[in-house]
Amino acid sequence: MRRGAAAAAAALAHGDVVIYTKREVVLGNSADESLALSRLVSDGLVQMVERIEGRPRYIIAKGGITSSDIATRALGVRRAVAPGQVLPGVPVWRLGPESRYPGLAYVVFPGNVGGPDALTRVVRALA
Repeated sequence: MRRGAAAAAAALAHGDVVIYTKREVVLGNSADESLALSRLVSDGLVQMVERIEGRPRYIIAKGGITSSDIATRALGVRRAVAPGQVLPGVPVWRLGPESRYPGLAYVVFPGNVGGPDALTRVVRALA
């Protein structure tokens, strides 16, 4: 985890960085077990974001649990303004003054929204 965060922080000094997980859905033997697996993945991503030093130009988080956890736990967001959407159903927040990165554009990308090129379109819009 520390090596990944250090590599991401170093790369951030030279441009955009992508931290991602496999798109393959891993299910447990029950709904509770599946939710627990999703939480483990989200926890790992939160830890990565928490450990990155430096200020990114923007952050995009995809998925409901992941977006919420990164906003509240990794970025300390308690208040944000949503000036609009970067794509239909994909809001952009401006993070509040209490957050780790006040004023940063944070894209809350629901997991079930957009086609195969939606993330690329969002990144291009923010560039």
